[in-house]
Amino acid sequence: MLTEVKAYSSWRSAPTLPLNGNGLAETDLIQVRNIDGLDPVKASINTSPYGAVDGAAFVGSSVLSRNIVLTLHPNPNWDDWTYEGLRRLLYSYFMPKSTIQLVFYSDDMDPVEISGIVEDVQVNMFSKDPELIVSVICPDPYFNSLNPIVITGQAVMPRGATTLIEYNGNIQAGISVKVTSAVSGSVVPYDVDIQIGPWTNSVSHFVATPIINTTTYFEMSSVPTRKFAQNVDLNSSVITNILSKVKTGSVWPVFQPGENEFSVVTNTHNEDWELTYYERYGGL
Repeated sequence: MLTEVKAYSSWRSAPTLPLNGNGLAETDLIQVRNIDGLDPVKASINTSPYGAVDGAAFVGSSVLSRNIVLTLHPNPNWDDWTYEGLRRLLYSYFMPKSTIQLVFYSDDMDPVEISGIVEDVQVNMFSKDPELIVSVICPDPYFNSLNPIVITGQAVMPRGATTLIEYNGNIQAGISVKVTSAVSGSVVPYDVDIQIGPWTNSVSHFVATPIINTTTYFEMSSVPTRKFAQNVDLNSSVITNILSKVKTGSVWPVFQPGENEFSVVTNTHNEDWELTYYERYGGL
């Protein structure tokens, strides 16, 4: 179950409000009474009716933005904080049109974060039991693990061993892969094949023809909206787009929930690779 939520303001000078980790929930200066919008977001299923037969053709689906609604209760101690002081502090985090990062902690999974834009703040300041209803719109509806997972390994020859990676998210995730030369003066590979799945039944092959040597490395990302394939020169820091050198039929590699067999395949197998990804969740 969820145990804690932290909010990070886009203001550099936003005041902080440390809470006593050993205190009781009843004594917290700001109490989270309810959070809506943590369930999986409803998908939009697009269909087109047939002209002469019953039914419809499926033409695509998508998940739109997430709307998180927090119910917050200012709980002053009357020594340092009043209702008004706590309400103004919350305004520095939840002012409409400002960006916000929310981090959720749970006792059964690693911390996850989501970023959004504050849509609305409603306050019943003249009530005996004041509350703030904060609405946050998250254009990316998925929760991401707070820290990236980084795994390293060495390229293999065709039909070589794969690396088994357990992906704990419940939404498929794009990955970033960096391939560098492991041996000075080694033969330059003519192809780099990033593969998901076993040789007998691979899910995807992403094959490119980059330049990889002691001064230049290859990097690709299959993260949605941030896909690229490029060479990076270590001496000049010049980045060269090599999407034109990605072979026809290549599929952007992604991790699916559960076990994923990952490998970087070259003809020289003298290269090192570094894999980076975030686990993504459709709901908490």
